[in-house]
Amino acid sequence: MQKLHYEFYSQPKITSGACALESIPTELASNDAHKPLVITGREHTRRRLDKSLIRAFADSGCRLGGIFDEIRDYAGIGLARQAAVLFAERGCDAIVAVGGGPVADVARAANLLVSHDTQDLFRFFNGTPQEKRLKPFILIPACCTNGNESGKTITVDNRRLTSDFLYPDVIILDKRMTAACTRRCAAQSAIIAMDNAVTAFLDTEHSPMKDAFAHAGIGFAAASLKKAIKRPKNKKHSLAMANAGVMAGIAAANATPGLVRGLAEELEKITGISRAVFIRIFTPAALPWMTRKTGPPREDLLLAAGGMSVYANTPEQQRPQKGVEILLSLLDETREQIPETLASLKLPAYQLEKACVHAGSRKDFPFSAQDCLEIIEQTQKGDRR
Repeated sequence: MQKLHYEFYSQPKITSGACALESIPTELASNDAHKPLVITGREHTRRRLDKSLIRAFADSGCRLGGIFDEIRDYAGIGLARQAAVLFAERGCDAIVAVGGGPVADVARAANLLVSHDTQDLFRFFNGTPQEKRLKPFILIPACCTNGNESGKTITVDNRRLTSDFLYPDVIILDKRMTAACTRRCAAQSAIIAMDNAVTAFLDTEHSPMKDAFAHAGIGFAAASLKKAIKRPKNKKHSLAMANAGVMAGIAAANATPGLVRGLAEELEKITGISRAVFIRIFTPAALPWMTRKTGPPREDLLLAAGGMSVYANTPEQQRPQKGVEILLSLLDETREQIPETLASLKLPAYQLEKACVHAGSRKDFPFSAQDCLEIIEQTQKGDRR
């Protein structure tokens, strides 16, 4: 019997297409904002993505308050404070983030500071609630993502903060901005998108909205992953993968963190290695483990990953396992860009154990440290075969 009550929240308005950038002035005006600060990274300005954004503003009458491009591969509280100071000095009234991962995290942390007129970001990490609507925030994904950009969680100086107020107001997906830097970057983004979508699918609390976003995420990824990795600068396929990342991220933001995701996030903080690498390594062991613990995944996974034709031609009792097989085959498409074994990373045992303990102690994580250790052990057994 289908539940009559469910909870699902998605703040962002999503604009996706060839000329999506040109809609930004209108989106700002609808939020009573006219002078945004652009926050981006050095890699993005080197690729002249800021120039594409400036050209989109050319005939709008809306002018940029400034460009803060000091972000590289790490989101720090100091960077958020610098961006907040520039925001105030230039009299800005909104934030536009160009990029994913650290760029999006710094932009949202800076938004917390300017919206609450403070330089103390620690107050929010230490429990002060975010009860105030933040300044208008527009996100433009570009290149690599960490899977949280379209959701409600940020990581700054390895501290996690979650709040419904941290969702972007608008997400702009434009093919001029979404091309990946490298094949490895495209592969990592695709792995994270699929893991987010599968996390939502495997969540015990189902809802039609969450399923719809997860289905779209897996569908976009399955259709474009191989081509996006082979030709990372192809605008059509990179835009499809950007859509996959946004849809899957929103679905995951409304789901309980999965076993692989939680463990991978903790290992990323400890080792500095992208969580995509750990997702790629742990998933082949984790899916059978989850099947033994909670039963096989729903057959909807096959429909999303394989399409209607494969779904219809697969006997009903075989659909859950077939969905898992297709998912694993999609992960195999990344084998030339992402390590396949835990042994290849040469991590000391204490780091693996520490990540398990940290994951098991998280309030939002429904698995124990022992569960995480079991996945690591199963993965290591698979590596030796």
